[in-house]
Amino acid sequence: MVLNNFTNSKFKKRENMKKSTEQLMMAQSQFANATTIWVLYLFLGWSYGSLDKIGLQILFYLTVGGFGIWALIRLFTLSGAIKDYNKQIAIRHGLSAEQMIQLGLF
Repeated sequence: MVLNNFTNSKFKKRENMKKSTEQLMMAQSQFANATTIWVLYLFLGWSYGSLDKIGLQILFYLTVGGFGIWALIRLFTLSGAIKDYNKQIAIRHGLSAEQMIQLGLF
C-alpha cells in the first residue's frame, strides 16, 4: 500500500512537470521577440502592431509618430511594453510567478 502511494505520487509529480513544461513552451512560442520589435520600430516605426494594438499603430502612422513627440516617447517605453505583453501571455497560459521570474518577466 505504501509503495503504491509512493508510485502514484511520483507519477502525479511527473505528470504535473510535463504539463508545466508544455505550458511554458506554449507561452514562449507566443512571446514577442524584443530584438525583432526593436528593429521593426527603428526602421519602419512598427511596434504597436507587433503587440496586438493595430488601432494604435494606424493612429501612430497617421499622425507621423505624434509629430515626432510620440515616437520619441516610444523609444523609452518600448522595452516595458514588450515585457508587459509577454507577461500577459504568460498569465493567459497559466504560468506561475516562479516560472515568470525564471523567464525574466518580473
